[in-house]
Amino acid sequence: MRSTFWAGVVGVCLACCLSGLGCGDGEAAPGDTAGGEGAGEASCSGLDPSTVVGELTPEESEQACEGYRRCSLESVTVEFVCHMIGVMGAKFGDDPGTTDAELRVRCAEQYQSCMADPSQAEVLIEQTIARVEARPCVQSTQCTATVAELEACFSATRERSRNVLPGCSELTLAFYEGPAPVDDATAAACGAITPDCWQLAMPPEE
Repeated sequence: MRSTFWAGVVGVCLACCLSGLGCGDGEAAPGDTAGGEGAGEASCSGLDPSTVVGELTPEESEQACEGYRRCSLESVTVEFVCHMIGVMGAKFGDDPGTTDAELRVRCAEQYQSCMADPSQAEVLIEQTIARVEARPCVQSTQCTATVAELEACFSATRERSRNVLPGCSELTLAFYEGPAPVDDATAAACGAITPDCWQLAMPPEE
């Protein structure tokens, strides 16, 4: 069923968001998102920023992993998910838009419907939390970046994730036709971060 399919798309988007790959939320008018937290927010790991990630003890690695996981999950709110449902449903729902104008109308309708009855969003949140918490924490023994560098990358990635989806009033067909453009701020913040470093912030799925 098509509605089941696009609900699955939203679930994948949520998982990607928590891995720093996409999605967004915000505080603008219904269906429009913008801005958020970012640079200057409190440390998620609570560790000495000068420590090299690869030299963390197993206990410190567990602490960091749980801290990054907690920070990621704090972003997953009903409004956050309803925005994704609006954007994904506009294209992949039961009555998808075929023009920019139709996409914007469908997005706003899906968003408003979700906010009026958030049960589907709440189920998706529960599933996402369970999926993330089921992943065992991984110690990043080969990472040469410092905790401060990983924190900066994680913060920039979260900020990017909050802003990558357009608001309903700005939605276009072109949005669905290619990958999101490279974000220079995120690329600069994550220059020292290798996959081994990143698995501490977001353990890979088995």
